[in-house]
Amino acid sequence: MGIIIAEYLGQRTDVDNPIINPVSGSALCPFTSGNPCNKLTRRQHPVCSVRRPDGTLYIVCAERLCSTKINIPLCQHQKEILHTIAKKLYDPSVSYSDVCVKREVPLEVVQGTSYSADYVMSLSTGRTEYPGPDRLVLEMQGGGDTQGTGKSTAIANAWAANPNRTNSMLRVESQGGAANVTGTWRRQQEQFIVKGSIAMKTWKGYGIAFCVGSLMYDYLMNKLSSAYLPNLRNYNWTLAVIAIKEDTNAPIIPGPIPLTIDESKMLFTNYQTFVQALINQGEPTLSAFRGIFVNLNNDEVNIP
Repeated sequence: MGIIIAEYLGQRTDVDNPIINPVSGSALCPFTSGNPCNKLTRRQHPVCSVRRPDGTLYIVCAERLCSTKINIPLCQHQKEILHTIAKKLYDPSVSYSDVCVKREVPLEVVQGTSYSADYVMSLSTGRTEYPGPDRLVLEMQGGGDTQGTGKSTAIANAWAANPNRTNSMLRVESQGGAANVTGTWRRQQEQFIVKGSIAMKTWKGYGIAFCVGSLMYDYLMNKLSSAYLPNLRNYNWTLAVIAIKEDTNAPIIPGPIPLTIDESKMLFTNYQTFVQALINQGEPTLSAFRGIFVNLNNDEVNIP
């Protein structure tokens, strides 16, 4: 089991021409409006996404899905992603001019402490006749980090050092390493719950949408498999979870891997019900609370 480098500075590795060349120092991120690549500034290989051996794409750069950088114009990639999402959250007829966003929006938790919403989205009218929230917090989590990063880094190092490098060398599967979906969700869930709570408290008719990679979606749905989550797609939903995947119907050509929404992995439900389902996990485990204990003198005590 391992991972495969899928994109290097916005260039997919599963084509053989043109040959990708290593980059060091600085270069512009292909998914923002003229910003330097964050990974290169940290002296890392500019890997945007990886694949599992089954081919599933997993984003490993925070800028790849839809960067939230402020004070710069939205690039075409961001516009397309946000428009595609808005058509699912509101209606397929909404246009670019209908969809309005704010980026990195401070949300107050307690006095002096705040989180930032990736985006706050609204229609230009401020109100909507469509089911669901008028305005919403929009969080982007296309992937996360990986375990065993050193394995894929070694492959990238060997590829970069080889004067006769080919793209096939870059896409060799590492012997070890995996998408760290569990760790990513553990870091995200508190902010997700708090940001949704803030949206609910702020005004009736506000909500939250969470755009995630397909692996994260599957992870969440597996955790909530026994929960009753009402399908409110055409009603008054306050929470949406939408999976982003590779667009495998698009032609395989040099450049970035195209993304699309996975129509089979979308959840529209009630925020409070979703959070309650997250909290209400686990089964009674009586054996954990009785049996052999050790007191502070290191003596065993059997507590029935």
